[in-house]
Amino acid sequence: MAALLARAWGGLAAGVGASSRCLRGPAPGALAGPAAAMSLWKSAAVRQWVEAQPRRAFQREPWVEGGRVMAPRLSRRKQAHAIKDAIRAGEFQLEPTVMTDPPKFKGHKRERDRPLRQAAIQQKMAEMPKLIADYRQARREKLEKRRLDERFK
Repeated sequence: MAALLARAWGGLAAGVGASSRCLRGPAPGALAGPAAAMSLWKSAAVRQWVEAQPRRAFQREPWVEGGRVMAPRLSRRKQAHAIKDAIRAGEFQLEPTVMTDPPKFKGHKRERDRPLRQAAIQQKMAEMPKLIADYRQARREKLEKRRLDERFK
């Protein structure tokens, strides 16, 4: 336990400089699964373990002792690291949790409407040669009419 607290205190209790945990954070994927996403402080097992630890290390808020305001020795982040280290060391087990599925991401409206829009564009592109031919025929007729009107004035 002393090693866990020494690591959580950043090595200061052992007379060493800042530990690598303070610089790097926890190992990626160290607590995967249900334990990674749940709030550690809501667990009854965690609360029991914390109550068994020294009060000054795991006090959640400052308190008055002998007329002086005492601050917790460990920050909330370092307390969480100490708890996770204890879980990894097997000092206690978390109770199983039921993880709910995250809400379905609806996406942006333009992404939802994209298939309909693409289908409409394909249909319009299929009609395009006929529209171009009709336009050119109308232009030819208009131009021919103008020529005849100018010729026989």
